[in-house]
Amino acid sequence: MKRLFKWLSLIFASLFMVAFAGGCGGGNAPAKSATKENGKTVVTFWHVYTKNFGAPVIKQMVDDFNKSQDKIIVKEVYNPDMYPGLMKNLQADVASGKSPSIAMIGYNYLDYFDQNFKYAQPTQLEKDSDKDKDYLEKNFLPNVLSLAKVGDKQVGVPFSISAPILYYNPDLFTAAGLDSQNGPKTWQDVKADAKAIHDKTGNYGFYMQEYQDNWATQGLLTSNGAQILKDKKAVFASPESTEAYQLYQDMVIKDQSALHIAADEGIASFYSGKVGMLLGTSAKIGTVTKSSNFNVMACPFPAFGDKKVQIPAGGNFLAVTAQSKEEQQAAWEFIKFIMQPKYLAQWTINTGYLPPRQEVADDPAIKEAIAKTPALKVAFDELPTLTPWVSFPGDVGVKAEKMFADARDKILSGEEPGAVLKKAQDDMNELLK
Repeated sequence: MKRLFKWLSLIFASLFMVAFAGGCGGGNAPAKSATKENGKTVVTFWHVYTKNFGAPVIKQMVDDFNKSQDKIIVKEVYNPDMYPGLMKNLQADVASGKSPSIAMIGYNYLDYFDQNFKYAQPTQLEKDSDKDKDYLEKNFLPNVLSLAKVGDKQVGVPFSISAPILYYNPDLFTAAGLDSQNGPKTWQDVKADAKAIHDKTGNYGFYMQEYQDNWATQGLLTSNGAQILKDKKAVFASPESTEAYQLYQDMVIKDQSALHIAADEGIASFYSGKVGMLLGTSAKIGTVTKSSNFNVMACPFPAFGDKKVQIPAGGNFLAVTAQSKEEQQAAWEFIKFIMQPKYLAQWTINTGYLPPRQEVADDPAIKEAIAKTPALKVAFDELPTLTPWVSFPGDVGVKAEKMFADARDKILSGEEPGAVLKKAQDDMNELLK
C-alpha cells in the first residue's frame, strides 16, 4: 500500500500545482463575533453527502467530535446537487453577509473559490493554534497538499480523492451471454455489451453518472485524446470529443441500451438490478455494494482502442470560511479531528474515496476492505492514470460546469454532438475573455 502513495506523490506533483494566485481569497474575513449556543462556539459544516452517500459517516464524525469536548458544537448542513449546488448556495450566503464555518469545495472549483471568496488559510490557522503548529507538514504529503493549493497559497485541506470506475452486474452479464468475470476493456466493448444486455434481458446496459459537472464527461473526452482547456481557452470542441460523444449518444438514442437520467436515479437503477453497467465515482463504492442484491464487480475506466486512458481525479477539500478568529480556530479543531486515520479509514471503507493521508493505506481495515471489495482495488489501481480535474479560471467556474452539463443533456437528447460542443466552447470562451 505504501507503493500506492508513492504513485500518488508522483502523480500529484505535476497535476495539481496551480500556476497563479490572486483575487479576493486567502485572507481572514472581517472580524465578527462567533455564534454561541449554550456557551459553545457553533461551527457550521457544509457538505454534499446524502443519507445514501456518505452522510451517515459525516454525522458520526460530527457526533464523535461534539461528544469529545465541551467548547465547540458542530452542525453539519447538507447541500444538494453536489459541488455546483454548494457553490451556488455559498455565493448566495456570502452575498447576504453570511458564510458557513467550513465549506466542502470540489477540486474543479479551486481557482474559482480562491479568486471569489474570503477564507482562512490552513497554514495561518496552524500558526495561530496553541498546538500542532506543524500539523500539515507532519501529516500530509506535500504533493497531496497541492490538491488544494494555488501557487504558494494553501487554500484548504484535501479531504477526499476519487477515481471513475466501471461497475458491472455479473448476473446480467451471464444472462446476456457475456463473460461475467471480465468486464469490458474498451468503449467499443461497452457499447457492444450494453446492446447485448438490452437485447437479451430487456434491461438497460449502461449508465454514466450525470451530476451537474464535467467530471465524467472529461474522462470520456480526454480518453479519446481531446483537451478541455489550453492556455486559458476552452478547446474541447474537437473531432476527438465529437467521436466520443457520438458513441455515447448512439447508445442512448439508436441502441436504446443506455439511460439518460439524473445521477441519483441512474445509480439506483444500477444497484436495483435494472442496468448492467455503471460508469461512476469510486466514492459510491460503499453505497453501490451495500445497496445491491448481487455481487458487484468492477473494472478500470474503458479505453478508446489503444489510446491512453486519461481520467480526472475527483473529490474535495475543506475550506475554512468562518469570519471570526474564534470560529476559525474552532473549525480548525474539527478538521484536525476528522482527519485522524481512524476516521479517514472509515470514510474510505464506507464510500470508496481514497484517503489523503498515506498512513491510512496501512490500516488493517483498509487492507481487508481492498481484499474483499474488487471495486476498491480498482480505484486504488487507477491512481497512476489520474489527471487534473479541469478548474476554470476567474469567475467562470460555476457557469462552465453548467455549460458542460447542458451540452451533455442536449447531445444525449439527440442534438448533433459537434454543433453542441462548438456552441458551448464559443460561449465559454466569451466568458473567459
